[in-house]
Formats: sequence, C-alpha cells, structure tokens
Amino acid sequence: MKECRVLTKRLCILPQSMEQIAALRDAEPDEEMRQAYGEMMETIRLLPGQEEWGTQWEIQLRGGSAIGGLCFKGAPDQDGAVEVGYGIDETYRNQGYAAEAVSGIVKWALAQKEVTCVTAQTEADNVISQRVLTKCGFVRDGLGPEGPLYRIRLEENSSGRTMDTDS
Repeated sequence: MKECRVLTKRLCILPQSMEQIAALRDAEPDEEMRQAYGEMMETIRLLPGQEEWGTQWEIQLRGGSAIGGLCFKGAPDQDGAVEVGYGIDETYRNQGYAAEAVSGIVKWALAQKEVTCVTAQTEADNVISQRVLTKCGFVRDGLGPEGPLYRIRLEENSSGRTMDTDS
C-alpha cells in the first residue's frame, strides 16, 4: 500500500494494511462488522496500487491512541466521486474529533488528481453526523440508499483546485 498519512492539529490518520484489516475482522465479535471488514479486504484485493480507497484508516490522537476509523467505499468513480464513512469511539465523541478527521481526509482526497467530489451518507435520525458533515463544508444533496446524502465538490478555476460548498 502507498504510504499515506493525514495529519491534523490533533490527529494522525493512517490507512490500514490487509493484515491489519484481517486481524480486526478475526477479533471482531459483531457479525455485521466482521462482514464489513471482509468487504474491505475484497475491495483492497480489487484495487492493487490504490488500496487506500478500500481500507479502513485508523484515526489516532497524535500521542498514538486509536479513537476511531474512517474509510472510502471504493476508488473514485468515472465522475471523480468517492464516498467516505467514519466513526469515533464513544469515549472520544463530542470533542470535535469527527469533524477534524473528516475535514482532514476530505482535504487529502480532494488533493488526489482523480477526485472531484466526496460524498457521505447518514441515517435520517443521526443529527450529530449531519452536523459534522455541514461543519466540514458538505451540503445536503438528496437521499442515498442509507439516508440523507451530503456532498462537497472540488472546482477547477484559474487559482487552482478549491472546494465548492455552494453547489
């Protein structure tokens, strides 16, 4: 896997290797999460040289403690869109870590030449996640299969690549 790291003020976000995902899957007591890790492993296999689009990225405090994770749900599509999902461990919620992690990974994603848009979905009643997305510059853009769909776009202009939060 390419060396990819996203550093923010308080966080270090690191993509996990196939071996790390397999260990998470094997240790996971929840069947739904075990299945999700298995799906990540299959996506990683299908994306040689682009594993960062299929793996989990561990969210760590700069001191090293893991506090959550996020992932892209596949490589950029033909329109340059990628979807991101994220979660913060309960102990670390309501401290701004989700918004900091999402902002950091969105900046990283939009800096990749093949990405023009990042999307995210939330459950309809997950108001906290919806607030995180709007705080990060996402705008509501209809409904997806999982619930409300949010989007942030990259716009090309004469001054370079910039995020467009008004679409």
